Amino acid sequence: MPVLLRIALRNLLEHKAKSLIIGVLLALGVVILVVGNSFMDTAAKGVKDTFIANYTGNVFVSGKAKSPISLFGIQSVGQMDSTPVLPDYDKVLAKLDAEPGVKLSTGQVTGYALFSPKDSDNQGFAMLFGIDPSSYYKTFDGFTVLQGRLLKPGEDGIVMTQTYLDRMKKDQGWAPTLGDTLLLTGMSKVGFKIRSVTLVGIVRTKNDSDATSFISWVNVDTVRILQGYTLGNDEETPVSADQKALLAATDEDALFGAPTVIETSKKSAAPVVSAAPAAPRPKAVVDQGAWNFLIARTDSEVAAAKAIADLNAYFAKEGIDAQAADWKTAAGPFAQSIDVIRIVFNVAIIIVAIVAVIIMMNTLVISVIERTGEIGTMRALGAPKGFVRKMFLTETLAIAVVFGFVGLLLSFGVIAAIQAAHIQAGNGFLEILFAGKVLNLSVNPMSVAMSLILVALVAVLAHLYPVSLALKVEPVRAMQTE
Repeated sequence: MPVLLRIALRNLLEHKAKSLIIGVLLALGVVILVVGNSFMDTAAKGVKDTFIANYTGNVFVSGKAKSPISLFGIQSVGQMDSTPVLPDYDKVLAKLDAEPGVKLSTGQVTGYALFSPKDSDNQGFAMLFGIDPSSYYKTFDGFTVLQGRLLKPGEDGIVMTQTYLDRMKKDQGWAPTLGDTLLLTGMSKVGFKIRSVTLVGIVRTKNDSDATSFISWVNVDTVRILQGYTLGNDEETPVSADQKALLAATDEDALFGAPTVIETSKKSAAPVVSAAPAAPRPKAVVDQGAWNFLIARTDSEVAAAKAIADLNAYFAKEGIDAQAADWKTAAGPFAQSIDVIRIVFNVAIIIVAIVAVIIMMNTLVISVIERTGEIGTMRALGAPKGFVRKMFLTETLAIAVVFGFVGLLLSFGVIAAIQAAHIQAGNGFLEILFAGKVLNLSVNPMSVAMSLILVALVAVLAHLYPVSLALKVEPVRAMQTE
């Protein structure tokens, strides 16, 4: 091996220009891979930390649906389907809490609503997370209260983010203030529903971002009513004696022969106005068992994976129409956006690698052609084909190692320059990708190692074809080549 290495280094020094071309390509490849993977790792970590800490936890349980389901509901092509109610909630909750590694869990109902102050035409939109404050704030403890307080159990209130209120003020010229009474209007299968709530708190979450600032938190029964998860009314509707007699009548003349209310009112000189106050509106009886999701925090990712597997096996065994998934499923479009960016990045890397291989291959072909006489002499002196292959492989790997580390140093320099530039996130989505307001790239040692290995692999692939061409030439003819 030392002999091959000395020969390889001598040949590289004798062909400085061609070695430099190949080396620059390899160094550039390392820079692209290390910096690109650092950005992807930062983005993935930012999204993961934001959603696990604030919204999704590690384990996400929901009912089954034909379309993909996330914590934000079901998004189907062309329309928004209703989010299914989680069946056998109590059994599923008991099974989830019994899983090793599950620290905390809570339920949630998700809905959408338009909100507006009383006696005002101003209007806003909010995604509503219906929660049980007694368990939700233990599961997600990253709320910083800026004004007011968090929700109390059973309270008809709403908590909103300061980021969203600031954006409303900027874009629409108004925003709710602490203590305002807001009318929430939601649309369900049974029509429009309206609820009155008070803005009791303004908060900031961990890794606060514009992209998720439209989420507001209300008591779970508020969302249940807006979504139509009701069983009836808990008060009897008052019925007069005449109305009871009319409902009890079976004779056709009794039903249709009597004068109508309109006819009776026409004969009366005085207007028919009831002096009695209107009866209070019956309160809705809420389906207390209606939950869309269960969310849990675990000790580790390993515990989360085991809990998900155990839950899905349990659902299949018990015939429960539910499913367990990880935080990426719960995050829905936000996590999918990271996957799309990574796919685009990987496709771009493949294209760059193909171009680099072609350029390097052409450079090596020229180098091999120039050394045909040398190769023929070595073959004539008894050097086997394997020795020639190892010689060129050693040369290629030497270039890859030297310029790979040069590229690595350049990569660290680029990352340091990006850190020093304090690049600001221009919108909410970038805030999630940057894991904050400013881009702070994180370097993953595994990504660095894989980048160096990939670059070395590209170099090895590039040298195979030129060497195979050289070995096809007979030693005698090769020695005759100048």
